[in-house]
Order: sequence, then structure tokens, then C-alpha cells
Amino acid sequence: MKQPLLNHVKPLIRLFSIAIIIQVISLDYIHAENNTGKEKSFEKAINSYLLSMDNKIRSERKSSTNLASMADVTVQGTVTDENGEPIPGVTISIPETGLGTATDLSGNYSITVPEGSTLIFSFIGFESQRIVVKNQNKIDVTLLEDVASLEEVVVVGYGSVNRENLTSAVSSLDEKDFVAGTVSPLMAIQGKVPGLSIQSTNGADPNAGISIQLRGVNSVNASQGPLIVIDGVPGGNINSVVKEDIASIEVLRDASGAAIYGTRASGGVILITTKSAKAGELTVSYTGELFVEGVRRYNEPLGRDRFLEEGLGNDIGHNTDWFDEVTNNNPMSYRNVLSFSGGVENARIRATISNNNATGLAIGSDRNDTQARINTDFTLFDGFLRITNNLSYSERQSNFSNNDIFRMALQLNPTETPYDANMPHGLNVWTGGYDWYNPVADIRLMKNQRKYSYLLNTTSLLFNLTDNLSLTARYSLNNGSNYGTYWRSAQHKTSLDEGVAGYASHSYGEFQDNTLEAFFTYDETYDLHTINAVGGYSFQEFNGQGFNANNSDFAVDGIEEHDLATGRFLSEGRAGLGSYKNPRVRLMAFFGRVNYSWNNRYLITASLRREGSSKFAKGNRWGNFTALSLGWNIHNEPFMQTQNLFTNLKLRGGFGETGNEGFAPGVATRMYGPDTWWLMNGEWRRTYGVSHNQNTDLKWETKKEYNLGIDFAILEGNISGRFDIFKRDVDDLIYDISVPQPPAIHDKTTMNVGILRNTGWEAEVTWNAIDKTNFNYVTTLIGSAYKSELVSLWGNQTFWDRKGFPAPGSPGNAVRLFPGEPIGRFFVWEHAGFTDDGNWMLRGDDGEVFDVTERTKTNQDKKFIGNAIPKVILAWNNQFTIGKFDVNAYFRAWTGHDIFNMPNFYYGIPLESRNVLVENYDDQKHIKGEKELSDYWIEDGDFLKLDVLSLGYSFDVKGNKYVKGLRVYATGQNLFVLTNYSGLNPEVNINGLDPGFEERATYPQTRTFMFGVQANF
Repeated sequence: MKQPLLNHVKPLIRLFSIAIIIQVISLDYIHAENNTGKEKSFEKAINSYLLSMDNKIRSERKSSTNLASMADVTVQGTVTDENGEPIPGVTISIPETGLGTATDLSGNYSITVPEGSTLIFSFIGFESQRIVVKNQNKIDVTLLEDVASLEEVVVVGYGSVNRENLTSAVSSLDEKDFVAGTVSPLMAIQGKVPGLSIQSTNGADPNAGISIQLRGVNSVNASQGPLIVIDGVPGGNINSVVKEDIASIEVLRDASGAAIYGTRASGGVILITTKSAKAGELTVSYTGELFVEGVRRYNEPLGRDRFLEEGLGNDIGHNTDWFDEVTNNNPMSYRNVLSFSGGVENARIRATISNNNATGLAIGSDRNDTQARINTDFTLFDGFLRITNNLSYSERQSNFSNNDIFRMALQLNPTETPYDANMPHGLNVWTGGYDWYNPVADIRLMKNQRKYSYLLNTTSLLFNLTDNLSLTARYSLNNGSNYGTYWRSAQHKTSLDEGVAGYASHSYGEFQDNTLEAFFTYDETYDLHTINAVGGYSFQEFNGQGFNANNSDFAVDGIEEHDLATGRFLSEGRAGLGSYKNPRVRLMAFFGRVNYSWNNRYLITASLRREGSSKFAKGNRWGNFTALSLGWNIHNEPFMQTQNLFTNLKLRGGFGETGNEGFAPGVATRMYGPDTWWLMNGEWRRTYGVSHNQNTDLKWETKKEYNLGIDFAILEGNISGRFDIFKRDVDDLIYDISVPQPPAIHDKTTMNVGILRNTGWEAEVTWNAIDKTNFNYVTTLIGSAYKSELVSLWGNQTFWDRKGFPAPGSPGNAVRLFPGEPIGRFFVWEHAGFTDDGNWMLRGDDGEVFDVTERTKTNQDKKFIGNAIPKVILAWNNQFTIGKFDVNAYFRAWTGHDIFNMPNFYYGIPLESRNVLVENYDDQKHIKGEKELSDYWIEDGDFLKLDVLSLGYSFDVKGNKYVKGLRVYATGQNLFVLTNYSGLNPEVNINGLDPGFEERATYPQTRTFMFGVQANF
């Protein structure tokens, strides 16, 4: 197999080598210039170099003649921050003469100046200070962090903008806003952004994915989640970043802000900016956290005695708690993060290494993550060129358990035992039968492992061409691979049922993503006009390939998956072997944006992105994505200057178009692939045929969105917030639909099929309630709501049935997408009670109640009932600082939504020979006959959850030579839930087209306690 990763890394190695050589030459120059015959230390060399700036500036500029006759004064001193820590590399300049110097690594400086001169002390991230020299020989300066300027700047696509001039809906967060006790950066902002839904795909499973949805459903087929942009690179992998490395997260919620990213911004955009190094002496930061999990709630079945008393099964003679047999008792996890940062103002580096070892509740489910990152920042040629390089590598090793073991633990006979000393592995393995197996044997006689690796390197060159014009050139390499192995013992139930001595497989896949972008940025302010303009080019190429191999019937079971060739299926021609190479996908775009402000009162932002994708057929590859938004800073109007209520009042509105090409490559062309195996002349041969029909008319899936918003701050900024309403239509939805054969060769064709609409509102209010020296309290309330509906479907299609329920029985479909009906409605029969014999009674389409044993029910009798989408989603955050203690209480709530309780549907009544739920059995044991897919199983899902409660204490380390900061903390997650819902967890999936179902095989929710320490050295 080729080695594309190495080929891509070689140019980067050359680039790093050149950078290192430049630094070495610079250090040699410093050493040579200051050499006095004795070796100098690195620190002394740097100090000498910084102090020599005074002489260099003197040689390059002439002193002012107006000061020539004044007496020179030598001024010395130290520059520190608010904590008394020295700041190296601070620029000290004299505007009258052009002379200057800089502080050394200890923050010290010395400069000779004419008396009466003005010294300007300036450093990135701090407020500048001006001091007039009046016969002084020592001037110590304390620089204050420029908090206001940092808060005002908001990162947007391909640049940044002052918050006051922002015209689109953007949420900004930094590490102080992250949810305490979380590991994933995305889960750290759960509930923090109005309209952004972030959910685990499988409860507390450490290997669960994360489902993200912004402002409702955005597609019926392609990717629905927001585009992730890491340090300017679209499509970055969130697993490559630890939250300790994140400087800020911006969420572009509306299309007027996201349109600059074109084809992949239909679901919104999440911009992640990682931390850059700060100049100064080497600093070390450490974070260590220990997690202990316990079951908050699980689907509890009847115990042995009650099971036998109700006559639900035979007495096999044992007493087994199946849930205990498949779970770890209070599993513990830990994570460690170590960061290093330092350098001088024109050469800085930050490095981080971390490890996260997570053990799941289910035996056999665990994950181990290792991540490393190096961010470097060099400034050359007096600020003309800035070179930044962000390199990250992450590796994840996962062991997966079968999620179905929790369903088995619920339904199995508690008088059975998982163990049998007479079996080869000492486990009881039941063969035959439907939907019935020993989950303990499943765990021990099967392995499912996968290793993921990601490498992301981004090199950016910023050329400051003039005071107003800059050019940014950026290249990014994003490589990833995954390698998986699977093994099933010869003693596993599936192997015994199939009559083969085990099964094993290996699979490998890799992808390469190369991104090249270049854009100009122009900033100009004259009179009352302020203009910011961006224009550039983007190119991105994706490649992928892989293979898989499997074999069965091994002579030695203990060899597991380590020698595939020994399986008998290989010699018989029945082993599986395949490889693939994805069609190369290219995206090419030209983009531009202009921000205009008149007197900080009237704002206009317009953008255009013209983008082409090779996924489409010729003639439909290019699309134009436009945006226009307006803003009015009402608080800057003359008529507002006499009032003292509003310190900020802005009205904004915008329109934008974005696209969606997040589907498999080649869907517009005729594709060929492997088909059936045939036995020919005693050998198994595989045939190939058409796997996908061609559709040259397939075009962009395009979203058009309107947004209207208002920002405000009152009472001297102590109460602030924003409110938005939106409407978005997604046209030309892309979906695979069935077509007749002939004339089509294959039975599926990808087509543009309909229109999807989302409407809703979002609100956020923050109140700085108490701001005292030793007591602070800040509270934030976030709310949102949305409605998604299909406006039209394809051709003559009038509905789309989904969410088919599995056996036993034939329950049918519980969801029907119908034009005009909101997504989230349940399509079920209406329950009307039970007969005295326990038979179901339903209400028909004519309004009449009938006994299901006397009349056949039909789909025409079904009704749209309830709604799985909450009417309002709320998050309430409370932050307290009391002396050196900090407290955070974070609540979330959903209201006005319904849940279909699938565990109750399958295990709440004793209709099959299996165990049942304690929670529901007594109220439902009278029910007879087949389970009916009715609103009987739909419950009110409203809940209020204390998501996080944390307590921290920061030690006073002022004056300590080695420790610069020390904080210890404890956090509880998922502490309690107030709800009337009888199921496992009212926070069910609400993303996608089938929201509102608690699945029958659900990974239990856990309550987590975390203990941590943060230290800075």
C-alpha cells in the first residue's frame, strides 16, 4: 500500500527545518554580536539581544532636534502584570525620537532618554501606558490586561470583527463558559448556545458519538451537523482538540454569517480557535481529573421471587442479577493534561500532551485517548511576516461492547445462570431460539476493537503588506486512519447456530484532506467610515482508501483474530476480501466579504462565495452563495445620549444562502460494485454490476435563511442579552428514491426530492447580579424553540413512513412524514381503553371506538399525536465567587414535548416469555393480545435537570517562586432529574427525522463525580 502520509509530511519537515535554521542563525548572530570571550547562557543571549534593540533603533533613526539640547536621563525599571509577574519582550518606545528598547526575560529594562520624553509601554494583550520622564531614574510599570478589547473581538469566517459592528447571529464562548466536568469540547458547550442541540448518541457509553443539530433539521439525507472549523481549517476533527487548548469557540448560527463557507454550512458553523503561546518565561500548566460513575437509573426487571410468583417462566434454580453481571461497579476514569508555553514576543511556542482513559459502565466498553499539540508563532522582518504552525496528533483506542446486552439483562429469566462449568469457557451458551442469548458469554466470547489516528497540521503565513492590507496564505494537511479487528469465538451462540468454528475480521481505512487557502484582508477607517474587506480563494481535496478481510471456521479458537489465513472458509473460497478507493473529491471556491460601518451606527455586511464540487455532474457543479445583513447601533444615535438606561441597543437583520454536499461521492454518476457470489466450475466467483444509477440533473441542496435579531445591555451593562427569530427553507433536498426497472438499471437513484422548512426563536439574558470584592454572582438564562416540517415531497409521493418497530409481532411504523405536519409528530393509533378481558380498544378514523379483536385496524385509523420536539429548551447557569471559593450550578430543562417509551412497549406487559419492568408491570399486567402501536405508550417528557454542580477553591500562592496558581475542585454531573416520565431518561434524541423515542436497547445514564486539580508553574 502507498504511504501518502509520509509523502505529505516531508514538505512540512522541510518547512520546520528552515524555521529552526532561521532561529539558530538568529541565536548565532546574537551570540557573535555580544561575545566577550566567554560562553553566554541562552537566557543571557536573549536578554542581550532584547536590550540591543535600543542601539539598533538608534542607528536606524535620528533623534528629534527639539530635544537635542535637553539633558539625557538613564531610566531603569521592571514591567509586571497585575499579579506581579514580570513581562518580557514589552516594547518601550519614545515617540519624539523614535528610540526604543524592550524588557528582558525578567521584565527589566534600561534606556537613556532626553528629560521630558514620553515612554510608551506596549505589549500584545495588555493596555498601553504613557509615562512622561521627569528627572526620574527608576520607573516600574504594571500593565493591565486589555480585557475589553479581547471581549469585543469576535472570530468570524476568514477574519474577525468588533462585536459592536457584528450584524449576524454569533455566539462566543471561552473556557470560563465551558460546562464543568466535561471532556469533549462539544459537550462542554451543551446548552450554552441557543438553538444548538448537542447529544450523546448512546447515553454514557464512552465510545458514543455526538449528535449536533442547529436550528432544527437541515436535511433528510446528507450531513445535518454544523461545519467544524479548527484554526481556520474547515472539516477539522473535534477529537484532535482538548478543551484546555481552546481559546474561543464561535457558533455562526444564521446563514448571513455562515454563507462565507458555502457548500457545507447548511447546518451552521462552529469555529474553534486554539490557544497561542504567550511571550515570557516558560510556564507549565497541569490538569488532573478523576471520574467515578454510578448508575443513576436503569430498566429494572422483576426479581427472582416476583418473577416466579407471576408465573413468567420456569424455575431453573438460580438467582441472577443480570444487570450486575454485565456492568462494572462504579467504574473509574481519569484524564491528565500537561501544557508548556513560553518564548519572546517574536518567537513563541505552546505544547500540550494529554491522556484520557475512560472505562464504561458496560463490561468490555472503554476508550483511551492520547493527544499532542504544538502551536508555534514567529514574527519576522519587523512584523512584516508572521508564521504560525499548529500541529496536532490524536490517537484513540476503543473497545466496544454490544449495546444489546442491557436489553438481554432486562428480559432474561432471573433463575438462569450465565455460567456452566461443563462448557469449554465455563459459560452457559444457549443455542437456537429467537432473541435470546447469554450477555455474559457475548461479552467474553467476542472482541470488537478499533484504533483511530488523526494528524492535523496547519501552516499560516500572514504578510502585513501595508498598515491596512494583509495577505494570509494557509496550507492544511488533515490525515486520518482507523484500524479495526473483530473476533467471535467458536463457542459463541452465533457461531454454534451457524455451525462454524468462529469468525474474525480485519479492516483498515484512511483519508487525506488537503486544504489550500489564500485571502487578502483590508481595513480602513477615515472620517466616519470604517471598512473591512476580505477576498480570497479556497481549494480542498479529499481522498480515501481501505480494505477489509474476514474468515471463518478456525481450527484453534484461542488464536482469535491474529491469523486470518487459518480459517477454513479461505480454502473454500468463501472468505471475504475487499478493498476500496473513494473517488477523489475536490472543492474549489472564490469568496469575498465587505463590512461597512458609518459612525458606528449603520452597519452593512455582504458576502459571496462561488463554489464548485466534483460530486455533481458537469453543468451542476457550481453554486453561488450570497449573504446580506444590516445593523443599526441605536445606542450611538444622538437622541440616545440623554438616556442612561441602555448602554447597548442594536437591531440587526440578515439573509443568507448556504449549501449541502455532505453525501457520498459519485452519487450523480453510474457506479459499479461487487454483487453476488456464484459457484462456477467448483470455485466461488464474485460478479460485479451497477450499484447506483446516474443522474446528471442532480444539483445543490440549498438553504435560504432569514434572521432578525436585537442585542441589548441595560443598567450600565449589568443586564445584557440578545433575541433572534429565524425562518429557513432548504430546497432541492437530496435523497435516494426507488425507481422502476427498467428503464433504470438499479432500483435506487439519488434525486432532488422536496423542500424542508424551519422556523423558531432564540434568546439569551445575562445578569451580573452581584459584583463585590469578595462576592460575585452572574446568572445566564438561555432559551430556544423551533419547528421543522416538510413542505413538499418528490413526484406524487404524499407521505413517507419511518421508524419501523422490530419484532416480536408486527408493530409497524410510528412516524409518517407528511407535508404540512411538523417533524416530531407520532403516527399511531389512538388508545380508547381496554375491555374487561384486557383487549385493546382504539378510536377509528370515523371517531368510533372499537375492540381490536372484533375489527381490523388500518393505517387510515392512525392519527398524528403529540410532538417529540420541545416547545421550549432552557439552560440556566449560575456562577458564584465567594472569596477564594467558586461555585457553579447549571440546570437544563425541556418543556412541552412527548416521548414514546419503547422499553415499556416491549417489556411493560407479559405477552412473551420474558421478564418485565418493575416500574410498569403492576399497572399493565391485565393487558392481553398483541401490543398496539398507540398513544398509550406516549408520555409527557418535561424535565428539569441539575446537569452540573461544582465547587472549587483557589489557593493564595502569591509570592511563591515556583507555583503561580493552584486550584482544586469537585464536580457532580447528572445529579438529579425532576420529571413525570416513567422511563430511563427523558432527554431522548430530538435530532434528525425520528425524534422522541427512548430505544429499547438503551445504554443507562450514569451519575458522575469528578475530582480535579489545576496547577500553574
